Amino acid sequence: MPRARSIPSLTGVRGIAALWVFTTHFYGLAADMLHMPWLLHSLFLFNGFRGVDLFFVLSGFILMHVHEAQFRVPTWRVIRDFFIVRFFRVYPLNTVVLLAIVPLVLFAPSYVAMQRAYTDPAFAYRAHNLSWPGFVQTLLLVQSWTVLKLGEWNIVSWTLSAEVLGYILFPMLAMLAMRITSVRSAVALCAASLAALVVILFAAHHANNNPTGTFGAIRMFFCFTAGVVLYRVYHLAPDSTERYAAAITLGAVGFIAATLFFPVVPVCDVFGFTALVFGLAYQRGVVNALLASAPVVWLGRISFSFYLTHYLIIGILAWCMGPWLRQLDLAAGLVAVGAIFALCLLVGVVCYHLVERPSQRLGRRIMQRIDAREAMLPARHVA
Repeated sequence: MPRARSIPSLTGVRGIAALWVFTTHFYGLAADMLHMPWLLHSLFLFNGFRGVDLFFVLSGFILMHVHEAQFRVPTWRVIRDFFIVRFFRVYPLNTVVLLAIVPLVLFAPSYVAMQRAYTDPAFAYRAHNLSWPGFVQTLLLVQSWTVLKLGEWNIVSWTLSAEVLGYILFPMLAMLAMRITSVRSAVALCAASLAALVVILFAAHHANNNPTGTFGAIRMFFCFTAGVVLYRVYHLAPDSTERYAAAITLGAVGFIAATLFFPVVPVCDVFGFTALVFGLAYQRGVVNALLASAPVVWLGRISFSFYLTHYLIIGILAWCMGPWLRQLDLAAGLVAVGAIFALCLLVGVVCYHLVERPSQRLGRRIMQRIDAREAMLPARHVA
């Protein structure tokens, strides 16, 4: 059956994933502001960092959805254009956010001290946060490529570093995935990739925490690979699969929700994320309708900018207003929580319209100009 070019619910689910990550970064401060210490024990809020794994699965799937035909027999031009577009997808916004942090580092030593504080020896690397070697590492988005922890700047940017690795690997992974000719083989490989990740996380004692840095790249690789292979499942699956799509999405949501009642078990959410993406690709059912609704799709569109800026905003507010925010009564605390969320959304919207979209348009224009220039070369030789 023909596959839809646009899948709005997959944009929407990206927004929900970004929102879930936001909650895991904000709930500590929110619990203090609302005087609700029980929030600190919420497995749902704690496990919001797993939204990053959903990002990685979704990224592999979407890249295959968009580029599969191009990478059947890839040419230098196809690969070059792919990397041009991908570069302008992540690097400009990351650079703008990094530059916004520089004045704080130069003129607010108390902010730097807060970012370098730690109480657990496992987080001793924080002592190097906001170092200039760390700035270079983050600017180049290579902090997930090495075991060297030179210092974090915008902590969430480690996912971009891991994503860039995924982009580099994508042409090879796409070509290998397209050699898969049976649904069973594709399902088996997808499941094996996710199972390998779960086993590694357990073995490394990371099943119940949020490993970043080099281990973040490992998370990316297995989730991203699963997403690439998942698209082959979607591509090769018989037309009759569509009738089960709504049930698959409901089952995936139910599975993810059920895991959140038990510690450690949410490490298996990667299986639920994969099933969710697969089911949503058919655009059927109530879950799809919710995620394809205008407000959720809008959140998905700004999700990258929202994701990349929210942690910085929360950190700045905790630094300059933390004591005051923690003294608010419940009513004022609720208003402040809503205001902080709205501020994070507003900054995300501004960055989306002023940085993210213009950068993507610039990347496409550069790619088109290079292609047009190359197209003229044979004509010149003929003349």
